[in-house]
Amino acid sequence: MAEPASSETGFFENTRALLSAFAQYLHARIRLAGIETKEALVHYAILIALLVLALCIVVFGYLFLCIGLVVLIAHLLHIRPEWIIIAFALLHFCAAIICVLIIKARLTASMFSATIEEFKKDQQWLSTPKQN
Repeated sequence: MAEPASSETGFFENTRALLSAFAQYLHARIRLAGIETKEALVHYAILIALLVLALCIVVFGYLFLCIGLVVLIAHLLHIRPEWIIIAFALLHFCAAIICVLIIKARLTASMFSATIEEFKKDQQWLSTPKQN
């Protein structure tokens, strides 16, 4: 820690002591931020790993649900499971195509249209000559 300056020391010595104390303070805060950053990284890495694990479990759960439905429908309708699997696959492909079409429609939508319109008005106002 910096020593307190006496009344006999000069301006430069007081300034040096103040800057030294400030540097020590800043160093301590930066070290604390570094420690907390490491803790936060570990915390968020664990959260991301758990999220990935949850997504994998959901995907497998969905897969097993589809397999179970295929077997159940085939058993109830006395149809070979292959036909039900093909129907499920076609149903999923149709859902994927619908999602792609929705994405395509949303991508063609104009974004920031009000802002662009205001910029055009500003440009037109700046380019017109002023009348006195």
